[in-house]
Amino acid sequence: MADVSLFQLLQKMELSQTDLKDKVTIITGAGRGIGKALARALAWLGAKVIIAEIADNGKEVEDLIRSEGGEAIFIKTDVSDEKSMNELAEKAFHDYKKVDILVNNAIAFSFGSILDQSLENWDRIFSVNLKGAVLGIKLFLPGMLERKSGVIVNLTSDEGIAFFAPYSASKAAVQSLGYSLAGELSEDSGISTFIFGPGMVDTPGGNEAFSKLAHTYNMTLQEFVKLGSVGGFEGLMPVEYSAAGFAHAIVHAKDHHGKIADPFRPLGKFGLLPSPQGLESAISFSNKSISSVLQSAIVVKQILEDVKRETEELNFFAQKWVKRIYSKRTSLTIQEWLNTVNQLLEQFQKKEFKAFSNTQSWLTSNLNKLANHFEQSKEDARGYFKDTEKLNEALKAIEHRKNGVNTLIQSLYNL
Repeated sequence: MADVSLFQLLQKMELSQTDLKDKVTIITGAGRGIGKALARALAWLGAKVIIAEIADNGKEVEDLIRSEGGEAIFIKTDVSDEKSMNELAEKAFHDYKKVDILVNNAIAFSFGSILDQSLENWDRIFSVNLKGAVLGIKLFLPGMLERKSGVIVNLTSDEGIAFFAPYSASKAAVQSLGYSLAGELSEDSGISTFIFGPGMVDTPGGNEAFSKLAHTYNMTLQEFVKLGSVGGFEGLMPVEYSAAGFAHAIVHAKDHHGKIADPFRPLGKFGLLPSPQGLESAISFSNKSISSVLQSAIVVKQILEDVKRETEELNFFAQKWVKRIYSKRTSLTIQEWLNTVNQLLEQFQKKEFKAFSNTQSWLTSNLNKLANHFEQSKEDARGYFKDTEKLNEALKAIEHRKNGVNTLIQSLYNL
């Protein structure tokens, strides 16, 4: 795939340099990696960016953004320290009077078994990853509530990564914090909050983590990265692509309120994900393969409609649990899955295969998550149903749903 600059990606995603005009944004941990790239992206979109970074490289990011025509200031900040965070707020309010967007991006991590990692290490990582996010919300949410306008984003990661327990556990907590915050904000609050899962991205911190984890698992870095690669990239996603997808999600924050967003869907929508080798040159598929996709997609659509109906028949708390588990495991809400399958049906009915190729890698990856969700749902059913007959009926229905999704995946692979 040809190299595309960050700003070219933003333009290709139909974003403009006035989308965030005069919006004051704080990005913690923006001295490098995703935070740095996102700071550049949001500044290009017109935001006034505050780089809240503990390391001195935050000044280099400030200088870079200014050289690119954006507005930014670096405020040296330890997000785990309440005094330092209060000083960040005082400086931000003194200079800009408000904060419109808060991105809780700063992280700390370490490696080792649960037995080997000290309690001091656990405290340090939770202080940065979780306490830092809580402090930011407590400091900047009140002003957003007063103005009835604002965006708050927490970043998430995979749970339960072996030899990475403090980081994984803290990120699970941050994700839960995001869900709780969304639940507390009423529709008329004017504030959107969502969780962002960037995927496996080519950053200094990411490369350090992936290399050490690969070594721990007796794998090469290439083998480890391949396990988590998604979106059609050969290896890690370039940080510019992740940041562009992240920026798009922030501009359209209302669409993601209370959800987990990722860079793949917006990138795919605008044809910015690499197409599977050879597919972009394909003019058409055989009638047999088209028919196979259509038939299996119709089955999955019916499955999803059944899931939606069953969920809506549950009580309030059961609905929230089911919807949350669904989104967490599959990356999309039930309605978003219905919309996705309807879009697939429309593309194949109209033979719009170029549009399909833009999202094929993302779609197949997430369909695998959907199939895995139904497999995991068998354990949920075993814990819920005490009556053997009802349990067997539920397991049979879940197996049918999993098989339906797997059939659609196979029909896409057979194109």
